[in-house]
Amino acid sequence: MRQITLKTAEAFLNRKAMKMDNTEVKGRYISTNGKGEEIKDPNGFVEMSLYLHGNLIANFNQIQKGLYFTLAGWNTPTTRERLNGLFKVYGLTCKVRQIKGEAYIQTPSELVKIDSNSTYVIGGGKNTNASIVKDFQNTEAIDTALGWVMPEEVEEFSQKIW
Repeated sequence: MRQITLKTAEAFLNRKAMKMDNTEVKGRYISTNGKGEEIKDPNGFVEMSLYLHGNLIANFNQIQKGLYFTLAGWNTPTTRERLNGLFKVYGLTCKVRQIKGEAYIQTPSELVKIDSNSTYVIGGGKNTNASIVKDFQNTEAIDTALGWVMPEEVEEFSQKIW
């Protein structure tokens, strides 16, 4: 993982604003609770946004609890790398990939084609029916050069490699 990706992903996770070269993490202290009332969280920003070249590629809101992401129309190695770094820092076992020019999100159990112009959500939030991936934050899968290995397959996989 590139240093710029690691540092901006950690800032995003820790709710700290920063800018590094072409990547920027912004935060908002005030959000609404759906009733028009504003909320200020004493622990830090309520909403975090990750931008690459000025394009919003990820957003997390403390109230809705969903991690929203998009390729913002740019299915490039840099955009995928920033999102994958963010997922890794969050402890998620998913990654955005490109196969034959098409964008996909890969989890330990599924490979789903995504539209590079659409926004998707991981986890909770009001829009969980729009979620293309389930909550797999606690999956203990291992990402290897040969693909995803599930916990029950680790011993068998280790025997094949060693």
